[in-house]
Amino acid sequence: MAFSPRRPLSGLLRGATIALCGLAFFAPGREGRAPSARAADSPCAELTPSARRGRSIFHRGVTWDGRSLEGAIVGGAVHLSGREAACARCHGPGGEGTEEGGVKAPPIAAEQLASTTRERVAYTSASLADAIRRGRAPGLRGPGVPRALHPVMPRYTLTDADFADLGGYLACVGHDLDPGVTPGTVTLGTALPLTGPSASLGSAARAVLSAVFDEVNAQGGLYRRHLVLAVEDSAAPGGEAAATTRLLERGVLALVGSAWGGNPTLAARLEDERVPLVGPVGQGASPGGDVVFQIQPGPDVLARVAVQHLAGIDAATRAAGAREGAAVLVVHAGRPQGEAWAAGARTEALRHGLGVPEVLAFEPGALDTTALASAARKPGRRALLFWGPGEDLARCAELLRAPRGRSDVALYAPLGAVGDDPEVRRRLGAQALLVYPGPLGEEARVSGEALRAFLRKAQIPSENAPMSVEAAAYAAARTTIEALKRAGVHVTRERIIAALEGVRGFDAGPIPPVSFARNRRVGVLGASLVRLDPATGDAARASGWIEVVP
Repeated sequence: MAFSPRRPLSGLLRGATIALCGLAFFAPGREGRAPSARAADSPCAELTPSARRGRSIFHRGVTWDGRSLEGAIVGGAVHLSGREAACARCHGPGGEGTEEGGVKAPPIAAEQLASTTRERVAYTSASLADAIRRGRAPGLRGPGVPRALHPVMPRYTLTDADFADLGGYLACVGHDLDPGVTPGTVTLGTALPLTGPSASLGSAARAVLSAVFDEVNAQGGLYRRHLVLAVEDSAAPGGEAAATTRLLERGVLALVGSAWGGNPTLAARLEDERVPLVGPVGQGASPGGDVVFQIQPGPDVLARVAVQHLAGIDAATRAAGAREGAAVLVVHAGRPQGEAWAAGARTEALRHGLGVPEVLAFEPGALDTTALASAARKPGRRALLFWGPGEDLARCAELLRAPRGRSDVALYAPLGAVGDDPEVRRRLGAQALLVYPGPLGEEARVSGEALRAFLRKAQIPSENAPMSVEAAAYAAARTTIEALKRAGVHVTRERIIAALEGVRGFDAGPIPPVSFARNRRVGVLGASLVRLDPATGDAARASGWIEVVP
């Protein structure tokens, strides 16, 4: 392929893996002309151990023993490593080829690599080695008359064994079946509390997920496949980690609306097996890694919204924070959600020059009001960010407006902390600025009614608010279906991940539009602020929508 000398380097990097992936189908050590292998004629439903290792190279840029794929372009001036060098990054998760910024990465099906093209003859093992290590490819007159590859083409350092593994997978790329996929079904999994004190919430979420999938199945499914929901009890012995492990052992393509606390061992397994988790519930901080796609913002994002609002009130806030110390006091209960709230506040406060927030942690119902009063009265204090039960939030509000309190200190908290307790709402009044990541006004009315209509049609009883567990499950299911549609008939875990990364402004139900990207794994990355009406207890808008950067 031809490259323009004026094309931006970012575009060149996108096309840099073509040399490796297009040639490595024929591993070094094979003699003569490469065979014309067709995935349809090989047992691709169950990959060989070598092909499974090659799959890791193709999709992740990581070898079987954990080494990152390494390559260099532009005369060694730019180095590629790991996922940046992975074949799928340019050629697509199914090897179908892509185009971005004018750079075309061709399809790399086995039969295409073994065929003569307008630019070259088919590769042999010798010409492959020459191209990968020296940047010389065979021309139309054969390997004896090579043509030089453009300097942007990488020179890789894969071993012969790694080439053989990659070649084993390229014989099946685009035709291999992931766990949970059969010619007639796609199985998705969810771990929910089906016993214990939260059983009603888990049952409600399961009912919504099932109803959304049933609606799709009634219309013929997706690409002639019906959706199957596998469910495990996250309240059973072993908790959500054991329940999720059972789902993986049963063989599910992806996890949807599943209980998730960020267990590091389980997170590592999901990353290793590339299992997408869409719309987890109960998470703390925003997810790390590539496979967890959180739809609604976590505590860290909500805290960042509060601090961004504070920083935008006036220049005095920033000046006082920089001159006198921390402008923000964080008071939180609970782990890991409270810690995520504190971490988000710290991130945004430092970003706006407000100093490192002071943090006061407490056990629910045991708030130390003496320590709180002392911390709130410190010079330069501009805001108190609270995460915890409504009763303790009301005590914070009363302390700040007491005769010796600090009525000038803004009080921020998530709307969810208030709950439905009328006494808490009365004590709180209009003092607190409450962070709310859902729709407001007419938008809330319309989207909420649409969800309630769906629940009525599915005969699912619900008296909860639009931002309830039913809404979360509905959004997770809708987003997953959108990703499955975009992934196409040859659906794989990697294709789902790639499809989700392309979602922009998607209407998932009674929540703001959902967007993901390669560097963004939180679908709704912002919120609004509301105040409670002292007379009615209803929430009234106190700000516009505030978006934070990923």
